[in-house]
Amino acid sequence: MSKTLDKRAVVVILKRMEDLGEITTEAVMDEIRPHYTFDVRAAKEREIRRKAHQLMAKLKDDKGVRTCFSYTDDLGQSKYVNIDKTLDINALNGVDRQLNQKASGLIKSGIKTSRRILELSGQMGLFGEGDE
Repeated sequence: MSKTLDKRAVVVILKRMEDLGEITTEAVMDEIRPHYTFDVRAAKEREIRRKAHQLMAKLKDDKGVRTCFSYTDDLGQSKYVNIDKTLDINALNGVDRQLNQKASGLIKSGIKTSRRILELSGQMGLFGEGDE
């Protein structure tokens, strides 16, 4: 599968996004457009893969809790597992590890966002709590 966006363009686009306080999806799309090469076959495969992921994510139990999750096995292959049905403890460990990583990342992002809210509202110095 060929790359659709040159690495140098990615660096420039990310730098522009970093310099802005806010940006719309459309503005990012406008930045990408001149550098994007389109491969119909690769695009079709990406869309089929995306649909497969969406279908797997829709599997839920009778309480509406998701039961199907992806994990990466020992060979580096991405697989989906129904946690209510599997007997494979390695698969369950893989799902558990992935969910904990995602939760940890969300918590860190939440802390960062809360800190920035406090900074902008004047409740905390822009350089941390002890900068008075």
